[in-house]
Amino acid sequence: MRLTFTEQDIANEIHKIYIEEDDLLLEGQVLEGEGKLYKLTGIATIEGERYHDFEIEFALLEEPEEMSAEAILSAEWDWYDYVC
Repeated sequence: MRLTFTEQDIANEIHKIYIEEDDLLLEGQVLEGEGKLYKLTGIATIEGERYHDFEIEFALLEEPEEMSAEAILSAEWDWYDYVC
């Protein structure tokens, strides 16, 4: 599955995730994956610097109830790792 965030997703800020322990804000552009394993690609802001084509791979504790960006990104994460 591959989802590109819609204008409505962006207006509702569904595409944004913040990882507090790393002080990282990721504005997602594309969400890919299935089951419990996903990859989010977008623009990361770290310590005021912006990085394009930044990727985070993550696994959910449980499969999402529906295959929507909002359901996937609001689910509880088991782990994550920076790919790029």
